[in-house]
Amino acid sequence: MGAALAMIAACRPPAPTVPGPSVVVAPHRPDEPDAPDGPDGPGPVDLPPAVTWRPITQVADLPRDPPAPGTWRVHLIDVGTGLALLVQGADFRLLYDAGSGDPGERPVRVLDYLAAAIGPSGDGQCASAGSAAPTRRTIDHVVLSHPHLDHGSALDLVLHCYQVDDIWDSGRINDAVFYRDFLTGVAEASGARYHTAALPPADRTLEVKGLPVIIPTTVTWEVFDEGDRIVLGADAAMTILHAEAKARPDPNENTIVLAVELGRTRLLLAGDAESGPRADPSAALGDIEAHLVEEFAAAIDADILQVGHHGSKTSSRAAFLAAVSPTLALVSAGPKLYGGVRLPDDEVIAALAAVGATVLRTDLHDATCPGAPKIGPARGPGGCESWLIDVVDRPAP
Repeated sequence: MGAALAMIAACRPPAPTVPGPSVVVAPHRPDEPDAPDGPDGPGPVDLPPAVTWRPITQVADLPRDPPAPGTWRVHLIDVGTGLALLVQGADFRLLYDAGSGDPGERPVRVLDYLAAAIGPSGDGQCASAGSAAPTRRTIDHVVLSHPHLDHGSALDLVLHCYQVDDIWDSGRINDAVFYRDFLTGVAEASGARYHTAALPPADRTLEVKGLPVIIPTTVTWEVFDEGDRIVLGADAAMTILHAEAKARPDPNENTIVLAVELGRTRLLLAGDAESGPRADPSAALGDIEAHLVEEFAAAIDADILQVGHHGSKTSSRAAFLAAVSPTLALVSAGPKLYGGVRLPDDEVIAALAAVGATVLRTDLHDATCPGAPKIGPARGPGGCESWLIDVVDRPAP
């Protein structure tokens, strides 16, 4: 672990759940040796990467320019009860989920955030103000982690409003209107590549809610598997750690889990990956979390963790958190109850603190928004407690 871990210990604050802005940490990279000595003495030692974060409560808080080379941005977007996470590099954009399960929460809130973060795009359906943009911007990768409304309700609009090059979906069918709308968006994304863990049917037809959706040959349909590594941009890539297309009893079991490399910093996107039924974090590992620890122990060792299933006790077993050992934990949650329970669970927040993670949450100001005006429609619980994480890979001086 060496000097990098020592620097983390020196820099890391004592795990508050609502940290202030611009807190700097040095992510650990125990697998990286120091630079070799040269003929004139010790070689240069690169400075560790820096990670800073700050709350985003209104459009004015967001930077307008794209990240500089060697830097990246991770946006935890406040969508109320759901998940949407945007990763930006100087040369790519990745959107992991975009959905809300709150009654009456308009999916356009995500579009308003994207318009502020990367620029407006598309026609009058693509912003709450209803105004068209002069150009159609690109999001390189859009991932639906699994087919649940609170993760995908806005993705049909995203596909309509932006040029999307690569679309990632487990292929597990959910017989729901939002998923049919998503597939219709895929079908209309001419020139895109559609990636699923399921083999394409011979007739390229999927039936949802009694209606067929045909994926035309203008959309390339490809199959992905665990272990696949996809280059995102310079010094950035994502590796697929969990891929399951078979219809499991709960679509959470089909979650696409990604390990994202941003220079020397690692981000683990867990979606709704679980360990099993609700239990204290001290319970035994199971389900996807057990699979990740058993098969991808090195890959899940991450600096930033998107906490599974909105901080529910179905996920985040202590053994899993120990294997990930995150410095920063991102919890996207809202006011809607899951089976009568409001997330995140206190036990999970405590377990994250126990491994030394600083927790960033989107749910603490759902009733009273501190920003004015918040991002997106004025009504609804989302839009005022997003987080922007900056990653800087600092070269040797």
